[in-house]
Amino acid sequence: MGGGSAKGGDGRAAVAASARRLLELSRQMRRCAEAGDWDGVMERNGLRQAHARGLPEDPDHPGADLARRALAQSLECDRAVRALMEAERDRLGAASRDEQHHREVQDAYSRCSG
Repeated sequence: MGGGSAKGGDGRAAVAASARRLLELSRQMRRCAEAGDWDGVMERNGLRQAHARGLPEDPDHPGADLARRALAQSLECDRAVRALMEAERDRLGAASRDEQHHREVQDAYSRCSG
């Protein structure tokens, strides 16, 4: 989380706007991951990090409670995205092993039949 020394309603409103955008981007990341759009995940993650840096670090900041809630919800999206990434990694690994096995079988057949 970043600086943010504004106090009062203006500070809380700015945090609320950043928190909303952070959550929106986090949810978009999850939807992109569900669709297998990994470029979209990475693009939104970069934007999301910029918004997270704009949230206050000071626990006494008027918007600190909003920031904490937004970050907690964002972390839930991260967990879902991570699980989807791991499933995709496993799927790609299995496909790669299957392809390698297929090539080995073809090579063996070529050696025996040629």
